[in-house]
Amino acid sequence: MYDQLMHFRHAALLKLAIAVSCLCSLEVHAQAEVYRCGNTYSQEPCKGGRQVDTSPPVASIGGSGSPSTQTVYLCRNKAGGGFFWTRQHCHEANAWVERTETVPRNMSWEDQLAMARAQRDAAVALTSPQPRTYTQQNTQPQVVNNKAACSMLDQRVKDLDSMGRAGSRHYDLDWIRAQRKNARDEQFRLKC
Repeated sequence: MYDQLMHFRHAALLKLAIAVSCLCSLEVHAQAEVYRCGNTYSQEPCKGGRQVDTSPPVASIGGSGSPSTQTVYLCRNKAGGGFFWTRQHCHEANAWVERTETVPRNMSWEDQLAMARAQRDAAVALTSPQPRTYTQQNTQPQVVNNKAACSMLDQRVKDLDSMGRAGSRHYDLDWIRAQRKNARDEQFRLKC
């Protein structure tokens, strides 16, 4: 048992050493110079080739995406529950973050604020349920050929009765019972 445990430890250490050496070699290759030679790239200089910058791009300070944008925060005051917009993170004002919006950095504060509010309103409109519109229905009784509707409902009741008989392969008898009741109620409403 002890030998198996030691073998496992040595295997794990060996795997760790291999992983570290791979990472080190990747770091050396990432820092190696790269040259563009016509339509190909090489790590060795070539005639007429030029060196290519392979350094990673610098992210903007503040993490808002690009240097031309800025994050503004909608904060909720911990004490009073009021809301306010700010360029600094909400925790600096002893508040909770309610929402963040990304706006162009070169705008005035009022324009940034207007844009952030518009973005927030658009997002709220997408997530809120659409209001239902109600129309006034005609209260006059409609003269319709109820004979066809009554015969369709009668056939529906017969079909549901056959589904609910003993030996049927339909197992949801509560659903069948509810559908039959709905059909009979509609027949009564139509005065069949």
